[in-house]
Amino acid sequence: MNAGRLAIQRAMTRQQNWQVKSVDDIATKLASAQSVVRNMFDQVEQLVRLLLSIPCSSAEAERSFSSLRRPKTYLRNSMSQQRLNHVAVLHVHRDRLYSIDIDVIA
Repeated sequence: MNAGRLAIQRAMTRQQNWQVKSVDDIATKLASAQSVVRNMFDQVEQLVRLLLSIPCSSAEAERSFSSLRRPKTYLRNSMSQQRLNHVAVLHVHRDRLYSIDIDVIA
């Protein structure tokens, strides 16, 4: 990111009187803008993408590690690392797993 260009682009958003109160407001404003306008605010768009991809807490990561402990202790000796990874992902996302219709996939 270019800090100088970002400062200029932020000043341009203030001159345009963008009424924003959150990152979602800026993302909505940029998404509804024409591609030429989005190209003018490329540093702002990059910053918004970074902010929206950062988790607000570490709870999800901690939950993943604690859920990994359950199958790891039970199946420690009989499972390879790759299979353990797959089981951990399936355990964490089990609500989506249970909603899949196996007959449709088959």
